[in-house]
Amino acid sequence: MLDSIDHVLLRLQDLFFDKNIFFFILTIAPTIPTNLLFTPMKFIIPAKKLFKALLVAIAVLLLLNIFSIYLNINDKGNNPLHSFIIRLFDFNQEANVPTFFSSLLLLASSLLLLLITFYKKTRNRRYAGWLGLTLLFFFFTLDEAASIHEFFFTFFEGKPTLSGYPLYFSLCIFAIVLFLLGQIYVPFFKSLNRKLMNLMLISAIIYISGALGLEILSIETLDTNGVSFGYRLLYTAEETMEMIGLAVFIYTLNWYLSTKRLKVSISLTE
Repeated sequence: MLDSIDHVLLRLQDLFFDKNIFFFILTIAPTIPTNLLFTPMKFIIPAKKLFKALLVAIAVLLLLNIFSIYLNINDKGNNPLHSFIIRLFDFNQEANVPTFFSSLLLLASSLLLLLITFYKKTRNRRYAGWLGLTLLFFFFTLDEAASIHEFFFTFFEGKPTLSGYPLYFSLCIFAIVLFLLGQIYVPFFKSLNRKLMNLMLISAIIYISGALGLEILSIETLDTNGVSFGYRLLYTAEETMEMIGLAVFIYTLNWYLSTKRLKVSISLTE
């Protein structure tokens, strides 16, 4: 019996395994505690270090954007390399590196909000407000990645009564929606602890000031002066404020999760 087993093992060794590995599996591995063989992965994300890393990334993108603007202004020969750099890093372009980074920030915010939602739900606490924010930020992520808002601009531009003002009309709708959401979420924000509420409001003010306030100014500048230096300055400030606002928001959510000592584990099973 033992000879037949040895024969089978040797055949398997010849076909699939190296001798040393096979010996390890048969003789040593069974003696090792399971918790050493299958150690769970741990990811520690300090809120302050992550925030600093995001600010560094934003600063790098800002410098690359400034460089692309410089190339755009001074390149008279339509250099292909310069055009590639402009296309890749200019804040005023769609589907490029800054857009991808903003999408990642929005996605990270969505996932952190989702974790908080699950945390509240599993402890039988009110989670509807957190769930609403999660869905809202998932939509923002899709919009940033797929430029859904461009569809609305095109749609309104085709209307005779709105021709010439599609972007203004879209921004007005955006402002109204934000106002209504603000009214709905007043009780939610009042239920938060003071530090959490203040940090969330600060991030919202920074983000909305860029996404709405500077957006309107940049449109007016573009209509009046065309693609001028002032217009480039405004859209650069707009996108930078949006990214900083999201970085502050991610720091806020990460900090809040850290106060709850929340540990997340992922298990993959059949």
